[in-house]
Amino acid sequence: MDERDPHSRTAIPKGVRVFPPEETALRRWAERRILSVFERWGFREVITPTFEYLEVFSPDSGEEDGEKIFKFVDRQTGRLLALRYDPTPQVARLVATSLRHRPLPLRLSYATSVFRYEAPQAGRQREFVQLGVELIGLERPEADAEMAAMAVEVCQALGLRRFQIDVGQVEFVRGVVDALRVTPDQRRQLVSAIRRKDAFELERLLEGLNADQGMKQAVLDLPTLYGGKEILTRAARLAANRRSQEALDNLTRVYEILEHYGLTDHVIIDLGEARAFEYHTGVTFVAFAHGLGSEISRGGRYDNLIGRFGYPCPATGFAFELDQVLLAVAAGGSPPVVAGPGFLIIDFNPDKRHALRVARTLREQGYSAARDIIKRDLEGSLDYAKASGIGRAIVLGSPGVSQDELVLRDLASGVEERVPIERFCAEVERGERRWPT
Repeated sequence: MDERDPHSRTAIPKGVRVFPPEETALRRWAERRILSVFERWGFREVITPTFEYLEVFSPDSGEEDGEKIFKFVDRQTGRLLALRYDPTPQVARLVATSLRHRPLPLRLSYATSVFRYEAPQAGRQREFVQLGVELIGLERPEADAEMAAMAVEVCQALGLRRFQIDVGQVEFVRGVVDALRVTPDQRRQLVSAIRRKDAFELERLLEGLNADQGMKQAVLDLPTLYGGKEILTRAARLAANRRSQEALDNLTRVYEILEHYGLTDHVIIDLGEARAFEYHTGVTFVAFAHGLGSEISRGGRYDNLIGRFGYPCPATGFAFELDQVLLAVAAGGSPPVVAGPGFLIIDFNPDKRHALRVARTLREQGYSAARDIIKRDLEGSLDYAKASGIGRAIVLGSPGVSQDELVLRDLASGVEERVPIERFCAEVERGERRWPT
């Protein structure tokens, strides 16, 4: 049956995927790499609900993104519910309630599914996994720099060799637009065009405004403010009000801290970056990997979001999208070789106690060991092991071999070793025999 046929009993909805063992193993490898970085930086994992009342997400998603929320009705209350669209508001609510009296700063992480109703494309489904961190209670530039530095370390942990972090400041964009003295609706349209990097629409909107030509040009110049440290000097000429000047000063300080980290080879300043969520209030960044057109990570400051839940508190954070990460690893990283179980135990003896002991000994030492409990000949079992990606076979009860012995066979090289069972188990227990796990 065809999973793509919507009328088939085996069909799956558009925008979701099923992962076979090999792909699942690769995903778990990437998750472990990312989460290990989070743990080394002192972040502790939290779990949030799969669905919430709609208002947890909708005030902060923006008009365009709000259409991407999966919504349904609570049968008991009649209130609208939504599948998890963005974990950050959920963590913000957690901080404002259950964690309200914990000492600050809080360092929280998550690894969870996210649901967005958008057109499925390569590396982007309607259900996808995000792994992220939230640093709560710090408003200093050091906190923003720490987020960017962590993102760099995650990329390195994944084996990515060519990547960059585009750092922006949404308050600079908003300040430059505010200098035009536009209405809230005009401001929304302008920021939307900047967000989409739609130069034609931006020029059309500016033509209809009764504003200073220099201020209009400053808005048009925003998408060109992309590059190294020299961009900060160029941007200073466009900072026409306090909001944009303070934002630029803040970004300059963050960049200086990243220089201290020694990470600026990976950092690009992008002051035309406006694709943040509505709740972002300061420094934002986007991570890209060479060979992949779309982002693998996004983050930024959101000093007002937790306050919406009754607990004013500054915060910043970021998240990696797992599907994008795996595409980046495949394009330019070092994907691991995903193997099946480490051992297949093939036992032809009527008495299974020796085979059970060997399997238990291997498992107790952290090795993966499966028993071949189907009735077939040795060649059939070895063919099965090779097809399943199993690295080694242990054969008991084969012709010409004592019941007190086993044959250890490396399936890649074909090399065999005949070993007494007692000695084999003792050597495994003492750590004298080691294999990759």
